[in-house]
Amino acid sequence: MVIGLGIFACGDDPGDEGTGPNGTPNPEPLFRALEADLVKTCGGTNGTCHVSGSFQQAPTWLAGPDRYVSVKKHRGVLPATKEVGDSILLTQVKHAGPALTDAPNDLYRRVSDWLTAEVPGPPLPNTGAFSVLSGFNSIPLDTVGPGLANARLTFLATESNGTLTLTALKLVAPTNANVKIDSPFFVILPRNGKVKAEPEVNGFKGELTVAAGQSVDLFTGKMILLRWDPTGRLKIVFNKIESTPGQGTTGACTALELFKSSALPAMSKLVDVLPDDDDPDNGEPLGQSSCLGCHAKEPPSDEAPAPSVQAMDLRGAGSDPAAACAQAKIWINMQDKAQSTILLNPMGKGNPQHPMKAVSADDPIIQGIKAWVDAEQ
Repeated sequence: MVIGLGIFACGDDPGDEGTGPNGTPNPEPLFRALEADLVKTCGGTNGTCHVSGSFQQAPTWLAGPDRYVSVKKHRGVLPATKEVGDSILLTQVKHAGPALTDAPNDLYRRVSDWLTAEVPGPPLPNTGAFSVLSGFNSIPLDTVGPGLANARLTFLATESNGTLTLTALKLVAPTNANVKIDSPFFVILPRNGKVKAEPEVNGFKGELTVAAGQSVDLFTGKMILLRWDPTGRLKIVFNKIESTPGQGTTGACTALELFKSSALPAMSKLVDVLPDDDDPDNGEPLGQSSCLGCHAKEPPSDEAPAPSVQAMDLRGAGSDPAAACAQAKIWINMQDKAQSTILLNPMGKGNPQHPMKAVSADDPIIQGIKAWVDAEQ
């Protein structure tokens, strides 16, 4: 942020100032060489912006007595992702002051070089940027690390007034590998503006291991992300992620007979289908369908399965009920079965985009599914 700009010709060459412990340039001399330019560009007239913060309560990441200490302490300058391009210094756009890309004396490149010396990498394992869909999302982890083919994170997403809510967060392990993760966090990548990589705000602490073929809640199973840009993207970063060989059973059901005799008949019962929020028909039902009518619907031969089938594939309900049961079981919360998505969605307490009219807890649909859910181990 800046009120008045000045131009400073850098006369220091940090190239022979020694190296850090990893063979990278010693970072402090790199910062000292650009310090004056950074203050002139971002400090504002008489330091009123990011030096003293007297202008619009700007954050004082260039405060004295030692600006090098101050800038490194400011959250987001040294990116938690260990990916230099995520630094708030490099991703800040023109605001009351300029973006570094517009600053004189090649300041953007010099700041990038300094940050690279401070955070030599490699970047923490991550999914890469992805767009968030309203409703069900399945994020592959194939490229995050070795042995993770067919591993994925799934969740339901809703957005309202700059808040992104992720529920039913699950980590799904492939059938041939156990997956262990440590302290994952969510990074908000706005279309324009500072990257928000804040593990202590938008992450979970601790380790989680998922056995091959199993699906478990990602810690609490829920994450609320503030200051969300609906036109932006998200990425998920892990402090560590690893796999070990395993042999899973794809989450085989332990109460298959009850699934067939109780849950499937309940899933066949008809309920009203509601229009989406943009429909002009005043919320009048569009007709009737059932759980199986949506989640077991075969697509045309030239089309991909519908999002409802991608979320929970019950197409084997008639021909292979064991496979359908394994798919449905993914949506059971084994730690708190009353909070299972497969029960909450039909009652209107799960995915707000769920297109079926909500039923009560004592409705035969819920009671039939619940009998099976309670019996599963």
